[in-house]
Amino acid sequence: MTGDRPPPAAARARAARRIAAGGCLVAPVAALLWVPAYTRREPELAGIPFFYWYQLAWVPGCAAAMFVAYLLLRRPDRRHP
Repeated sequence: MTGDRPPPAAARARAARRIAAGGCLVAPVAALLWVPAYTRREPELAGIPFFYWYQLAWVPGCAAAMFVAYLLLRRPDRRHP
């Protein structure tokens, strides 16, 4: 094994974390781009049609997804002490 290459298990773990982070970032985009899923008036929440509160609910949802993606990607590389 060379000094520059991480062990295969570490490379697989890093790839899995990157894929999971990508999934966290793609989920809100896909949910908001699939407009036919939420183009309706009912159910209303405090008099606000579903179309509007669904989109507004994704604001903290997107922030949470971005935070999880950040946590997945910020793990330090443990190869070098």
